[in-house]
This record gives sequence, C-alpha cells and structure tokens, in this order.
Amino acid sequence: MEESREMANSDAPISAEGDSAAGTPRKQPRLQLPSQQEEQRILRNYENIESKARRMLSTFFEKISHLFLLNDMPGNLTYLRDRITSLNSRPALEPLRIGLFGSSGAGKSTLLNTILDKRFLLPVSGIRTCTSCQVHVSVCRNKYYEAKIFLLSDEEWKEEVKNLVTLLENGHENSETDDDLQHAVKVLKAIYGEGADVKSYEDLMKTKPVITIPPSRVITLRKTEAEDLADELDPYIRNQDGLEGEMGNPQCSEQMRLWPLIKQVRVTLPLSKMVPEGVVFMDIPGTGDANKKRDEMWKESILQCTSIWIVADVERVFGGKAQEIMVQEAIKACQAGKCSDITFVITKMDKIKVEEYLRDHPGTSRDVSQRDAILRMKQELKAKKTRSLRERMKRKLPSDMAVLQKQELVFPISAQEYWKPTVLGKEDTEILELRAHIRKLYLDMKRSQLQDYLKEILVVFSLVNVYNSIQLSPNPSVKDELDRFMSQTIEALKKTIKGNFGLMDAPLNSGVKSARSKHKKNVDEVFLQGKTSSGFHRTLKAVCARKGVYVSRVFNRIDINNCLAEPIYGEIGVTFANIFRTQALTRTSLQMSINEFSKEVKEKFEDVGKTANLNRPKLDFLNQETDIIMRAIEREILLKKKAIYESLELTIQSILSPCYEEAANIRGKNSGRRIKDMLVENIELEVQKAMFEKAKEKMMSQFQDLTEQITTKLSKDFLSMLGIAFCQNEQLTDKLPDIQNEYREIEDLLKDLKQLD
Repeated sequence: MEESREMANSDAPISAEGDSAAGTPRKQPRLQLPSQQEEQRILRNYENIESKARRMLSTFFEKISHLFLLNDMPGNLTYLRDRITSLNSRPALEPLRIGLFGSSGAGKSTLLNTILDKRFLLPVSGIRTCTSCQVHVSVCRNKYYEAKIFLLSDEEWKEEVKNLVTLLENGHENSETDDDLQHAVKVLKAIYGEGADVKSYEDLMKTKPVITIPPSRVITLRKTEAEDLADELDPYIRNQDGLEGEMGNPQCSEQMRLWPLIKQVRVTLPLSKMVPEGVVFMDIPGTGDANKKRDEMWKESILQCTSIWIVADVERVFGGKAQEIMVQEAIKACQAGKCSDITFVITKMDKIKVEEYLRDHPGTSRDVSQRDAILRMKQELKAKKTRSLRERMKRKLPSDMAVLQKQELVFPISAQEYWKPTVLGKEDTEILELRAHIRKLYLDMKRSQLQDYLKEILVVFSLVNVYNSIQLSPNPSVKDELDRFMSQTIEALKKTIKGNFGLMDAPLNSGVKSARSKHKKNVDEVFLQGKTSSGFHRTLKAVCARKGVYVSRVFNRIDINNCLAEPIYGEIGVTFANIFRTQALTRTSLQMSINEFSKEVKEKFEDVGKTANLNRPKLDFLNQETDIIMRAIEREILLKKKAIYESLELTIQSILSPCYEEAANIRGKNSGRRIKDMLVENIELEVQKAMFEKAKEKMMSQFQDLTEQITTKLSKDFLSMLGIAFCQNEQLTDKLPDIQNEYREIEDLLKDLKQLD
C-alpha cells in the first residue's frame, strides 16, 4: 500500500463535501444516466426499428429478385442489386470493443467476470498471474457457452522457435538466470519435452511435439453451463508458470502444454441482462507479448478498441514503467486508432484497512469504520488519479476532445465485496456504475450506426423512386454542368486537404530536430536497463531478432524504433489529433473540410433542381447518396490514419533492419557489448544519413497518398452517382414496384430514432 499512502499524504484533506476527518463521505455527484429499465426500453425500440427496416428491405428484394435474373439486366439494376445485397448481409452495428488493459495480476479477469456476473468464467487466483493470452468475451443469441481457441500457424510457430533458440544461446555461460530465459525453456519443453532447451533450431524442427496439435489450429469448446465451460477452458488460458509439477498429470498435460501455441481465445455467452449484445471485451495482457505474432495482435487490438480501460491494483495506482506504457498506448489509440473513451479502473479497494488509513490520516477520528476508510480513500484516489490522467492526456490531445470532457474517468471498485459483501454494499463497489457506463457507450454507438443504416436504406428506396418517376431525363447539359462542378469542387477540396496536412510540416521538422538531439540519450536509456544484469545480452539479441521490439518479463517492453521516434511523436501529437478529430471541429480539421464539401455539393444539387425543375425523388437520391459517399470516405480516413501515424517508427525499423539482423547474429565472448556498439554505431550512421528526415518524408508521402485516395474515390463515386441519377430509365418503368409507402415508413423510423435521443 506504499504508493497509496504516498498519494494520500501528498494531498490536502478533502473538503466538507466529503471530509476525510468527519463522518461518512457523501457519494460524489455522477453524470445522470437513464435507469437500466429505461435503457432496456430504448434498446428494445432500437431493435424494433432495425427489425422493421430489415423486413421492408428483404420484402422489397423478394419482390424484384426476378429482375436480377434477366440476361440483359441494365447496369442501373446491377447497381441497385449490389446495394440491397450489401445492406441485407451487413450487420447494422459494428461491435463496441472494450479493451481491459493492465499489468499481470491487476485483476482484469476478476473484473470481467464480475461485470458479466459469472464469478469464475475466466481463471482467477489470489496468488499469481492467471491469463497467459488475449481473451475476447462477448454475448450472443446462442443457448450455449462457447470458446474458440486459436493457435499460432505453423509458420508463426517456426519463427517463434527460431527466436527462442536465439534467446537461449549461451544461456548457461554464467550462473545468472532470468524470467525471460526460464520462460523460453518452459515454452520449448511444453511442446517438445525434456531436453528441448538445448537443441538447435534444425533439431527441434525434426522433433515430434509431445502433444497433439489439431490440423485446423482451432479448438472449439461448447457447454450448456458456464461452470462446465470454465472448467474446460481453464487449462488453455491459465498462465502455466510454476505448474511444472502438474504437467505430469496425463489428464491435464495436453491442454496445459498447448499454452505456448495459443494465439487468442474467443468466448461467447448467451444473452445477458448485464451486458448488451454487440459488446466485445478484450482482456489484453500487460504491455505486449514476447511472441511476435501475439505482440502484433496486442498493438492491433488496442487500436481497434472503442474504449480502453486501464486496470490497476489499488497498491499500484501510480505504478511504474508498465503503467506508463499502458497510458501512453491508450492515448495513442485516441490519436491513431478508433478509441474515443479512456477509463481508469482501480481494483481491490477492499485491501484498504482502517489501521493503514488512520496512520496516513493522523487527524482522523479513531472510531472510523472500515467502510468509511474505504469510501474516503476512494474519493482521494479518484480525485488524484483523475487529475494526473487528465493532465497527461491534455499534453497529447486537444483540450476539447470528448474523452477529456468526461465527468467520470476513474472507477475504484471491489469485485470481492460485490460477491461477498462484508463491509461495502453492492452500490459502493462501483460495479453497477461500470455496467451503466458500458450501456451508455453501447446505446450511443447503436443509435449512431442505426441511423446511418436507415439512411442507406432510404437511398436505395430513393433510387427506386427515381427509376419509377415519369419525368424524362433533363437536358444533357444539366448532367454536364454537374460533372464540371464536381470536378472543380473536388479539385478545390484537394487543395484544402493539402492545406490541412501541410500543418504537419512544422511540428514534424521540430520533431526531427528533437529526435536528432535526443537519440543518443534515448538509446542509452534502453541499454541502462540492463546495467546490472549480466544476462542482458540475451535480451538485446531477442530485441534485434525481432527487429527492435521485444517484450521482456524482466525489463517490460523494449522498443528501440518507438524510442527513437518518440521525440517526433511528442511534437506532432496535438496537431495530428486536431487534423483527424471528429468532434468539436476546427478550421484545421480534415472532417471540417469534408463537411463543407458535402454541404456545397448538396446546395448545388438543390440549385440545379430548381433551375432544371428536377423532381423530388431525384433530388432525394442525390442528397442521400452524397451522405453515403461521404461516410465511406470517413471510414477510409479512419483506416488510413493508423498507417500514417505508425509510419514514423515503421520507417525507422525498416532502415535499421539490416543492422538488427547483423546484431542478432553476434555470438561469443562480450557479445552484449559488441551488440550495443554495433547498434550505437549504426544508429548514429543512419541519423547522419537522414534517418529521421526520411521518416518525416514517409509520413508526408502517406498524407499525399490519402489526399489522392480521397479525391480519386470521390471522383469515381460521384461520376457513378450522376450517371445513375441521369440515365434513361424507361426500360425499368413499370417493372419496379411502387415503394412510396415504404419510403415514408423509413423516414418515420428515422424520426422515431431521433425522438429516442
């Protein structure tokens, strides 16, 4: 509890609103959320709206499906068919991904079990780390409890073995052992049996595994009860360190020995009142994984998360390097990924004892109860951690981003007291608040995506109305005018986007200058981690074998590429986030440029509609299809944003790859010093050969690629749209059913959806 005590002593006593020296603290005011009953009512309405829309779309498709069998089917009908097929097959809601991100033993699995109201679904232990791989958990419309265990492919495993053998080379030349070395030995023995740790890579490739590896590389478990699934799942995902004695048990050995091969586990539960369908929890171990493929998945998973929960034991709330990495990765996910929410969860609040609290708060009345002590510490921890987290985010993110406006950033919880209340009531554990937080995120996302889905259906029905209109196509000059307008407006947008991206030039230049001045110091800090370890040379070899990135059990995450790029990231962070922000837009935001382009296009359609006397169905189609095109562009931008952001460290990694490869092959006496010398020498050489400048140019070229990608796609899509809208439709007249009523029904559903806000 030392870190908690330091925190408590560093703050002044809480004010009279929750005075730590007086009576039981008052519950702090929370953001007003709908009741669970109200949320369920809203969710049922969303589901009803989606169901009605899908039925209308399916019914319409059945009515016209015979037309899609025509040998001379017109291109317009092909366009219509493809749009309906896409909407029919696509879920209205992408998953809400919540990443539970914390150090080993922080209590992520316990927290997740409690949120799901399944106490022992995932393995938990009070004495050691449990989860050894990434686990995804969700609910679905299924009566079974199911788990799919995905294994590394044959190629991925071969690469892993090669890296492990490299790590073990000269491993017995001194008496020092470390967790990385011991772990490598356990991995090889688990798959190949005793003596595997002293074999060469070639010999291991000829050795038959002592376990059966399924050819599909997937294991499926299915049970009718959660407890039964938990029992079967346990040996696959429980961390096996320290269980060597149990490996001899033939009933457990097969499953327990498979753990080095497990890439990911996906668990699905039947529908629950606790968590809505469409929420995926991702239990993300620590600061990455020593296995290259699992580490790549670790990084990818973080950037895919909609919400990231940083989970920390109450005794490690202000923890060291590992927690700093997690906060940094969460902020990066807001900058470069899909994340729009960061939440800090403090676990095991029940550890706080009255004696410790009184010692740290000498002015407090001696008759304070344990409940009061816990609740007061909750307030102090929440205030302190909220302040530090908000300040950290403000240094990297624009001050008006939604995540910084959150009323609740920190949730101190007690899962133990939730299950067996001895001191706290359920309402004091904050588990109920976390569930409400999840449901709020889910409802917001569901409403937004359902609205987009209804609008896309409306476009399809608008197109049918266009085909059914008796108005002959207007003078060809109208389409020619719109073609010219689109060409000019897209060209103007291209210049505007170049201006948006041009804002990166100055911070990139500052970042390059900073990186050049700091690279020696930053690399030295990496090497200083192993100053007192005679086995650090093995870790360095592992870093080089994995092209500059290795997750050590001794030294946490080592990433030389990111270390070298970090000064550039530090300079560009706020500008990058401003350009790609999607809320509280400014003149520098790419989204603002996209929105203004869309507005200008729609205004032009309305003007032309008046002068050329276009009918309403045609105008509706033009405006609604414009929205669809622009949303597709927004999705493309979101995907490309990640690649642009990562380009700095990936360019540095690419430049240094030959050096890493050569260093990984260094063997023999003083190999650690020789690896260091080679890395320092080659990094310095590449810095002089403009490594950071090349990284900057690569990022700017990625911006240029995105500019071209946006404008090329807009030109193609608008050309296609105008061709469809102004084609001769006589061949389809009387062949398509009248769907005026369906069109109005979709409009009504959109209105109903807005009224639920």
